[in-house]
Amino acid sequence: MTTATTESVPNHSDDVLDRARAQVLGRGEGLNEADVLAVLNLPNERIGELLALAHDVRMRWCGPDVEVEGIVSVKTGGCPEDCHFCSQSGLFPSPVRAAWLDIPSLVEAAVQTAATGATEFCIVAAVRGPDERLMAQMREGVAAIRAAVDINVAASLGILTPDQVTDLVEMGIHRYNH
Repeated sequence: MTTATTESVPNHSDDVLDRARAQVLGRGEGLNEADVLAVLNLPNERIGELLALAHDVRMRWCGPDVEVEGIVSVKTGGCPEDCHFCSQSGLFPSPVRAAWLDIPSLVEAAVQTAATGATEFCIVAAVRGPDERLMAQMREGVAAIRAAVDINVAASLGILTPDQVTDLVEMGIHRYNH
C-alpha cells in the first residue's frame, strides 16, 4: 500500500501569483495586504515569474509607452527622518549639504527638462512633510514654471495634510509621488 503525499507538489490553486494574475489582469482589482505580503515573501527562484507578471500588468494597464520625468530637489539634505537608506537624512553623516533651490534656478531646471523631451518635471524635498515656507515656495515655483514652459509638474514633499493636498491640486500639480 502506498500513500500519496502533497508536500512537494505546489498547490497552484492557492498560488499568490495565480491569484494576482486573475485579480489584476482579469478583473482590474488590486491585491489585499495579505497577498502583497505573500508576493514580497516569494522565494528568489520565483522572481522571474513575478517580473513577467509585473510586465504583463504594465502592458495591460499602461501599454508600451513610458513617460519621461525630470526631477529636482528644491530642498536638499537635513531631513529630520531616520530613513537608513537615504543620504538626505540629517541624522547620518553624508556629503549631502542642506540647501534650498531658488525660484529662478527651479524654473531653469524645468525649462532644461522640457528641452530634453520630458513631459513631466517633479519637485522633491527632503522633508517629513512640507511646512508653510515650502508650500509658499511651491506656489511661487509652480506658477513661475507654468508661465515659462509647457510641462506637467509633479511633486514629492513627504506626508501631506488634506489642506496641503488641496493646495497642490489648486497649484496644478499633475502627480504626487511618495
